[in-house]
Amino acid sequence: MKTRSNSGGKQQLTRREQQVRETKDALCAATIRCLDKYGYANTSTSRITQEAGVSRGALTHHFPTKEDLIVETTNKILRPAANLPKKPVPNTDLSPEQCELTVMKAELRRVWEQVANTAEARAFLEILIAYRTDIKLKQRIKPDLVRWNARLQDSVLQNYILIDGDDARLARVWKIARVFYRGLITHEAFVEDPKALNEIMEEFINMLAPMMRRR
Repeated sequence: MKTRSNSGGKQQLTRREQQVRETKDALCAATIRCLDKYGYANTSTSRITQEAGVSRGALTHHFPTKEDLIVETTNKILRPAANLPKKPVPNTDLSPEQCELTVMKAELRRVWEQVANTAEARAFLEILIAYRTDIKLKQRIKPDLVRWNARLQDSVLQNYILIDGDDARLARVWKIARVFYRGLITHEAFVEDPKALNEIMEEFINMLAPMMRRR
């Protein structure tokens, strides 16, 4: 069944195509919730179908294997993650230097709150842990991870600059930041109060923000 075109030339999905998209989206969303709540090993296809509210047959029709579903879910997680947060409105009461520092701190904080410390990011971390030992999964998602990494690096270079102007160093610094963000999620196991993670994040922001500026 083909898509239809409206008067403006844009493609419109048929009812069947829309149903397929909605089912796939529901399964991927359920996979994210299950990975976040139960971890990779305990995220079974039966648990996913129950979470999504769809039949086993619907799942296997769209995703014959759990691996197929994980690959699709990985790509759904990665697509928006390469987009950097919008810049906040500067506070005109501050000096230009203070304003820039405040903006950078706000952006780094928002990356933690809206990108790194989310159900999607925690689910992605579970996938990365499985990636280490699951050879088939590694072969399937490695190219996607490499492409996403390149897009993210391009986005960073387009939006930020180090105070010394060294773009190669900026790329390395941002990689360090990503490693830190992911590591901080696992560090929750070592603290009594999860709020301690925010205190650690603030210290990291205070170290990194003075090194960076917006382009």
